[in-house]
Amino acid sequence: MVLAGLVPIAFGAICGWLLGVNKTAYIVLTLLAIAGGYAAGQEHDGAGEGALRGLVGGALFGAAIVLVHEATGKPAKADIPHPEIILVGITTVAGVILGAVGGSRRARSADEEEDETSFDIKRIHRAELIGFAGVAILAIALFLIPWYSTSCPDAHAAASAAANCNPNSKLKLASGELAYGSYTGWETLKYIRWFLLAGCIAPFILAYIIARGHELSWRPGEVTMIIGIILVALILLDGIILGKPGGSAKYAVNLSLEIGYPIAIVGAFFISFGGFRRQVEGVKPSPPGV
Repeated sequence: MVLAGLVPIAFGAICGWLLGVNKTAYIVLTLLAIAGGYAAGQEHDGAGEGALRGLVGGALFGAAIVLVHEATGKPAKADIPHPEIILVGITTVAGVILGAVGGSRRARSADEEEDETSFDIKRIHRAELIGFAGVAILAIALFLIPWYSTSCPDAHAAASAAANCNPNSKLKLASGELAYGSYTGWETLKYIRWFLLAGCIAPFILAYIIARGHELSWRPGEVTMIIGIILVALILLDGIILGKPGGSAKYAVNLSLEIGYPIAIVGAFFISFGGFRRQVEGVKPSPPGV
């Protein structure tokens, strides 16, 4: 119910909202949906079962895009077919194909055994716990601890000459408002916050793969490690490399980084390190000369 129904609907709803907001973000997430359709097919044994899963997921995904986009009432930033119902047909057909390919791929895995794919929580070790800790740290920092602050703590201090602060120092919030004070990453970052939130899912997916004993074409943990590195890079971009979110150059003055910012970097690093620990576990060193 959750994986085959709610996940495609939720992901399609996000894509439908982004369709009227940002073209690049919409295209990136719809491309990720391709990988999701193939991965969903691998949850089933055979092309027939995978195609059925893709039929359901693709239809729900496309319908969610169309319905949410219509509900927002915003013009589409990306090219979509007209009438929009054709988009549901496209995602449904794509889902069937991707699901069938994924299911067929699993069926061809000759070395897959029943005991290896049974769910066993004991397969989860320290590497996964490190990733969970990183998610907790990043989530707490993202929602609860300030990342950025202005020179003046509030509008009253900005209007007072005795406060000895810069009244031009303002933060541009995710809502588009320019404000004084201290704010969390979730309140400030308009688009990046969604990528940070999505990255928090990676350690749980890794733990699920490990607990199920899935055989992958890459070492378990490599994707989680890369996602953690990307999260670190995104945080560094919005604060150090590209500067703080102050709107125009007029207001991006005397902005400070608060304790939540380095804590978020630590959390993202733990997510990456947990994936790194998992992907090197079980790798036997080669003999000398090999």
